[in-house]
Amino acid sequence: MFGPGTTRLDTVTAALREAGLDPEHRDSPAPGGAVPRPAAWVPMPGDEAFAVVVAADVVLTDGPQAWRGAGPRDASVAGYRVAFHERPFRTRGHPYADPAAIFFTVHAEEIVDTVLDWSQWETTWSVTVPADAARTRTSRLRRLARSRAGSADLPVAVDIDPLMLQFLDAEQAASVLVTVDELFLPGVRWRFPRDLTGGRLASRAQVLLRECAPPSRAGGKGIWLVVEGPEPRAEPGLAVRLRRLDGRAAAHRWDRTPEYWHRGDRTPDELHGITGTTTADLVDQVTDTLLTGDVLDALDACGVRTDRGTRRLLSGLPDSFELRRWTDGWVNEATGVLRNAAPWRWHGAVTARARPQRVASLGGFNPNRRPGLFLEHRDGAALLTFDKSASPLVLPRVGWERDPDRELVRLGLLTPDQVPHPPAGR
Repeated sequence: MFGPGTTRLDTVTAALREAGLDPEHRDSPAPGGAVPRPAAWVPMPGDEAFAVVVAADVVLTDGPQAWRGAGPRDASVAGYRVAFHERPFRTRGHPYADPAAIFFTVHAEEIVDTVLDWSQWETTWSVTVPADAARTRTSRLRRLARSRAGSADLPVAVDIDPLMLQFLDAEQAASVLVTVDELFLPGVRWRFPRDLTGGRLASRAQVLLRECAPPSRAGGKGIWLVVEGPEPRAEPGLAVRLRRLDGRAAAHRWDRTPEYWHRGDRTPDELHGITGTTTADLVDQVTDTLLTGDVLDALDACGVRTDRGTRRLLSGLPDSFELRRWTDGWVNEATGVLRNAAPWRWHGAVTARARPQRVASLGGFNPNRRPGLFLEHRDGAALLTFDKSASPLVLPRVGWERDPDRELVRLGLLTPDQVPHPPAGR
């Protein structure tokens, strides 16, 4: 059975070489115990990626592709099958088990055209890394400055449900009431998240202040003191409540920054990450670099390492042939998120031997393995990775994002004495 097929394979191999490609003969991928067949392997851009051509029996169809592979009962003709195989950087099962694309035909020249087209996939699907839209950003910062400066009269309702207090022991309940009485409300009003325009409170947002009672089981929900934003289209206002929540999955958590809502000993510069060898000049330079879209340079300046997927996204390159159609959205989302980052603070945001924490979701194809950027501590440095994961662990935004107050002051939209800061100590 291999004689005629091998002859056909020699024909298409010669055509591939004539087109300037470099095919190599070896057995085809054979997952699941299938019998391998002689194949022409053509190197493709990517991680150990190949177009693999085999002789195959094919059947004419009425679908988008003129030909398909023949089944055991089909009246078939001799043709070709070409598949794009790539080995992802995290392999599960056979390294070339599932092709990312398949094409059938009876014409050797169509195989060559398909392989040539696939050989350009990185160039075709690459995008230009966007720089920050300066006017749009400045407009948002102006609205944010007005919103924060005018927040002194923002109503904050204390709505502690007595039923929730019953889930706490006497000491925990007493501590909650003391904490509520000592809330630094100017800081809560000032820093509560705003919407995308910058001018309004983020509706339905929750900021977790402190965990009042831990979960009863690992991975469960604890009881948290939270500040909640208004409902959509409701009057501006905040409410302090007790809620049963999983703090691991909260993007807005201030339990490690009591200076935002209670009392603490860190100065404004320390909260911005200007400590030790991290100077104000470095912070300003890295911020400017991030805004121009040179995110990798900014991360490198702060000693933050990146994996292969992150470097590709932040360079405008597709992650893989199979996921090439997501490139534009992922690149724009990743660079947009990281424009607001404070990478000089990331070394202290994650701890050694802890699981990676999600910085941002990038949107995508599988809700059970959501694509995103993750931060972890590895080999003495912060490491930013691009991965697909169902992990609930989220790195709170105060751990990786810049507080915009410094930029508001730099732009002259606020003065340092306008920014509220609580008394030192506890």
